[in-house]
Order: sequence, then C-alpha cells, then structure tokens
Amino acid sequence: MTESSILAAELSVGEILRWQGKFRRAFAGAVGFIALSLKWTGLIASDSVLAGRIGTQRALLVAAAAVAAYLLFNEWVLKRVRSRGGASHGLLRAVLIADYALIFTVLFAATPPVEYARGLILTIFVVQFTRLYFGLRATVLSLAAAAIGYTSLIVLATSEGGLDNPAEQFWNLVIFLLGALMLGGLHGQVSGRLNRVLQLFDRAQEGDFTGTYDESLDKMPDPITMIGRSYNRMRLRLQAIVLTDPLSGCYNRRGFDQLTVREVSRAVRGRHPMSVLAIDVDHFKRVNDEFGHLTGDEVLREMGERLRETARAGDVVARMGGEEFEILAPDTNAAGAQILADRVQAAFRGKPFASLGGTRQISISIGIASADAQNDQVASALIARADEALYVAKRNGRDRTQLWEPGLRAFDGAVPGRRSIDMRALTDEAN
Repeated sequence: MTESSILAAELSVGEILRWQGKFRRAFAGAVGFIALSLKWTGLIASDSVLAGRIGTQRALLVAAAAVAAYLLFNEWVLKRVRSRGGASHGLLRAVLIADYALIFTVLFAATPPVEYARGLILTIFVVQFTRLYFGLRATVLSLAAAAIGYTSLIVLATSEGGLDNPAEQFWNLVIFLLGALMLGGLHGQVSGRLNRVLQLFDRAQEGDFTGTYDESLDKMPDPITMIGRSYNRMRLRLQAIVLTDPLSGCYNRRGFDQLTVREVSRAVRGRHPMSVLAIDVDHFKRVNDEFGHLTGDEVLREMGERLRETARAGDVVARMGGEEFEILAPDTNAAGAQILADRVQAAFRGKPFASLGGTRQISISIGIASADAQNDQVASALIARADEALYVAKRNGRDRTQLWEPGLRAFDGAVPGRRSIDMRALTDEAN
C-alpha cells in the first residue's frame, strides 16, 4: 500500500482500480463527448494549437482517438486486475499517467491555449482521488505529471505563437499546485485522524479498550472529533460487555487474559513478584442437583460479589468457566498471596449464602502460585502451577489452601480442560 491512505490500508490497489474503472469510463466519455461536440458544432470557435497545424477536423479526430484509446486502456486494466486478482503499483502509475495523457491531449487538440486552465480544473479531481485512495507517494507522482503536462502544453503553444503571455498560464499552474498541496495536506490530516479512530476500533475488536481518542490533537473539532468523543463515551460500556462475565460480575477469560498481559509487562520491567490464586467451589454439582441450576447461578453471582469485595484494588478477579475463578495479584509474593487467600477463605467460612436460604454455607479450595516476573511466560506458568496446587487442595480434603512448591504433583500427565505447565517458564527456579 502507498503510505498515509486509510482506504488504501483497507482496500487493495486492484479493488480501488476496479470500482474507479467505471468512473473513468463515464468521465472520459462525458468529457470527450461534450468537448468534441461543442467544438464540432462550432459553439467553440477558437482553434487549438493542433488545429492550427493540421486543421480543425483532423485535430478533433485526434482528440476522439485519444478518448477511444483511453477507454480501451481502461478496459485492459480492468481485465488485467480481474485475471491477476490484484494490481501492482506500476500499473497504478500507468493509470495515473494515462489520466493526464487524456486530459492534455484533448486540451492540445480541441482547446485554445488561452483556455488551458480548464485542464487544471479536471486535473484537480485526479489529484484528490489519488490522495484519498492511494496515499502520498502516488499524489506526488500525480502532481508531477500534471505540472509536466501543463508546462509542456504552454511551451508548445508559445512556440507556435498561440500564447502572447505564457506567464499568466504559469501563474495558473502555481495557483493550482498551491491549492492541490493545501487540499492534499488537509486530506492527510483527516486521514491520520481517521487512522487513530480505526486503530481504536481494531483494538476494541480484540477486546482492548484501554485506548482513548485524544481530542487535544484536534486543533479544529469536526465530525471526526465527534466520532472520537462518541467512542470515548461508549468505551467503558463496551468494555463491560466484552470483558465481563455477566453472571458473576467478574472479568471473563478474555478480560483476565488481557489484563494479565498488561500486568505481566509492567511486572517484568520492574522484576516485581506476582501471584495467582486458582479458586474452585467444593461440591458445586451437589448445589445444582439439590437446588437447581437457577439457584446455582445465584450462588455463582453471590460468589463473584464476595470475591470482588475481598480482593484488593489492584487485583484481577475473573470467572474462568463453571465454578472456577482466578485472582491475579500483582506485586504480591507468596506470603502476601497466602494472606489474600486467608481473607478469601474467611469471606466464605461461617457465612451462609443468601441464595441458599441463608442457612447453607459454601466451601472453596484455593491453589496459590507465586514468583518474580522475569519473562513474559510467568503468567502462564503461575496459572498452571496454581491449578496443580488447587488439585492438591481438593485431593487433600477440600476447604483448604495449598501453596505450590517445587516437587508438588497433583497428577501425572495432562488433565483434560486444564492448562499445561511449562516448568522452564520461570527462570528463577530453573537456575
């Protein structure tokens, strides 16, 4: 893709040329027909430079041939794009040169020199279409082709005695180039701001809502600014919908994974400790069997509320599926994780669940894993180790907490549905 073009970033050159091919056919046919008809019928009386050389009728035939050749070239381009499934930048450059060749050939064959500024009016459309769809480099080529073509016309007309004051025509070219550059700069500024909005939506599509649209970069607020403001207002709502488990009110797996990446990055930079608590409801199947799944959902909702109230401000509490929860505790070593686990256990012991009539308690088992963050694999290793410690806690009678230690084994081989352990991921214990 050519740089600085939002549309070119989303669409291929071939796709853009395909739809522009229809526009080019209509444009060339309409302009060629109108110009030739007006000249042929005598409504435009002044002769062109070429007409002065070979006669009006022959000059008009040259212009008509140029239109026909352009239309044939356009059909060849479309056929080539369809057959190859795309287009190269070389083909794009050829199309741009053909656009200007048509405009300046018709000017030379059917337009009096004093009216060459008409060509600049047509040229501005080509330049802006190029800037919008193909970016900065193609626009520079387009402006260079326009300047060379227009200058060539002025030189030819002057040499044939068709222009008494060519400086006026060059002044028209300067004004055109200044205006085209200003509009191109505006397009580039708009394109850059649209790119910022698109990047926010791309990140949101992946579940990342941490970015915001910075309005301070918009010197003159306009509809793009309004879109950015609207996104900022929607961001927190979208984050809650996409990253939160609607039943428990905790983060879902996507939200947990996203926040884990952020916390691990921060912890690795500072070599801070971090811990993971894997939490599972004991005998949850009995609750569903005895009270029904609707009551089981209420238990999970109440459990999520207790966990969020017990966890610290910086902790990430997530429901990973079923009755399984996890807490990521940044800046927390093994001793701190044990204190947190004790607080969580205290939030459940001796405190009946309202969803079970206020008389029935629910016990939980917790597995803990802690380590200093030395690489970006620390989270996956901690999660797997916490899972293994959780299995040990359940095997040893449930309603308890187990800290993972080297040599701890809850099972041999892989356990379906649980994440595997990479024993080499924590380099502090591998050494």
